[in-house]
Amino acid sequence: MKFLRSIPILMATATLGLHAGHVPEKVMHHYCTEVASAQYNVPLQQIEAHMPVYKKKGFIVRGKMRRNGHFVCRFDAYGKFQFIKQQAPKPQNSLKKRIRRVCKSEASVRWHTPKQDIKITEIRKIAPYRYQVTMEDAYNTGTCEVNRDGYVSRFQTLSKSRQVPRSVTHACKRKAASRWNVPMPYIQVDNATYMGRGRYAVEVSSDELVAHCEVRQNGIIEHFNTQQRRRRW
Repeated sequence: MKFLRSIPILMATATLGLHAGHVPEKVMHHYCTEVASAQYNVPLQQIEAHMPVYKKKGFIVRGKMRRNGHFVCRFDAYGKFQFIKQQAPKPQNSLKKRIRRVCKSEASVRWHTPKQDIKITEIRKIAPYRYQVTMEDAYNTGTCEVNRDGYVSRFQTLSKSRQVPRSVTHACKRKAASRWNVPMPYIQVDNATYMGRGRYAVEVSSDELVAHCEVRQNGIIEHFNTQQRRRRW
């Protein structure tokens, strides 16, 4: 027991002696763990530190103690230890908002879809400070792996079957009803095809008229062309 109680003191002496030197990047997280153990009198097995991140002309090592919260170590660009300080954990709500925003932005660029049309279906913690976000739009579903600082390490897309949204066919039928002065129940959809980038081509018709309608997913019609239906004799 006397030996175990002396460990923090020995580590404190060792780490204080190393402060004047330069720490290699690959062992910075180990060094930071020992400093935290000595500084806050916490056993090493209750401390977890992450690999260093280069930030603002130096290195940052973030870590967590089981009961004493979070901490951060700072090294200069040459690896010289500068300081260690405790940090209050970031509010979970703001963390989730940042994760959602980052993954939605990534999906928006990859899928050519407005962010407001992307739905988050699940946020799951898969490792300390790493999260997996599952999301979808009308045509794709995907997963985004991101850390608490907003860095996306992995993004995977799976295509969904391209079903034509009801809003698309409804918009074209409503336009035809207005143009032709025909009740909507008497207008039928003959064909609907996805054209890419959230646009559809829809063919609608009544007894005497047929139209080609180009419409966006949100129901905005870009083109509507009416023709007389050819009669069969």
